[in-house]
Amino acid sequence: MRIFVDATPLSTGGGVQVTIALLLNLQTSHNIAWQALLPEEIQTSLPSALRSDERVSFLPKSSIKNKISLMFKLPNIEKTIAPDVVFTVFGPAYFSAKAPHLVGFALPNLVYRDIGLGGPSFASRLIDVWRRFSLRRATHLIVETETVKERLALQVGIARDRISVVGNSVNPILRRREKMVDPTRTFRFLVPSAYYRHKNLEIVPLVAKCLTDMRPSFDFEITLTLDRQSAQWLRIRALAAELGVQDRVTTLGHVNIASLSEAYSAASAIFLPTLIEVSTAVYPESFFFRRPLVTSDRDFARELCGDAALFVDPLDAEDMAVELLRLASDTDLMTALVEAGARQLDAKFPTTTEKFQMQLNVLSDCASGRRGRSQS
Repeated sequence: MRIFVDATPLSTGGGVQVTIALLLNLQTSHNIAWQALLPEEIQTSLPSALRSDERVSFLPKSSIKNKISLMFKLPNIEKTIAPDVVFTVFGPAYFSAKAPHLVGFALPNLVYRDIGLGGPSFASRLIDVWRRFSLRRATHLIVETETVKERLALQVGIARDRISVVGNSVNPILRRREKMVDPTRTFRFLVPSAYYRHKNLEIVPLVAKCLTDMRPSFDFEITLTLDRQSAQWLRIRALAAELGVQDRVTTLGHVNIASLSEAYSAASAIFLPTLIEVSTAVYPESFFFRRPLVTSDRDFARELCGDAALFVDPLDAEDMAVELLRLASDTDLMTALVEAGARQLDAKFPTTTEKFQMQLNVLSDCASGRRGRSQS
């Protein structure tokens, strides 16, 4: 089987991690021919083994001109590679492949409507029309949860037999560190997320303010992973300063995957106030690093976390603060969540090897025509 891995729609976040894991597995699969195309902008996020692999190529996509150019270049690149199947890791793709085309789905705003952020702009609605059209052209789609499969079928109008579920897994680059955090030090709530509007990160200063008002003696910090020079971090920092909690809301700066293990290990607990997800690596990573998790009371979180998280209203800063304080004050609760997380990781999330085999099975079925626009 010859695979063309198209990762050009990626920019940051969990999609980059999924692509890295896929390519690292392909490197060790000597019976599979493959070529991959990635955006130049994520090149520094890759391990050196991938940056130096001659099968991995890069093109710029930082400007509108670059993106338009990709639409014309990708068909020619596909023709040169002559693959049995094209895999756009997360779409929609910038082109419609001639070969069977498998496309991953990671656009939560297409399958969730009223999420508390107001309606989309006119421009966003137009873009979403194109996204739906593009996704419907794919031969087959991959999602990471049954919840999203059902929503994709209902909201975008794609037949269920054209959608396969391949769950998320912990990236193979990450390494567990068993060292536990000293309970007498500052309690750190880690928010390991790139910035997207639906991640709801602007609520963090309000949560910090509520925590301070509820228990002035509580020594804590809520730590994000946003670039210190980014407009998003500067805006959040300014809001924290207005509320008088600038010392409680911090950032590690951009954290690449090689440093992510250290960030998790230094955390007392993980906090993700996201409004919508199609999946997130934060959940299995929290379980893997044995850190208690507090996240949003939403259908996607309930499916993926089971009883291994505290669930909060992501639009209510006071409710979040109450639960964060309850967690920090109850070591038995923290232990119970960590133990439940270990069980949930084993039961709900495939290993890296298992996930790769599931991806290969879907790719092989697409290449042979067993999974397509009308096959199950």
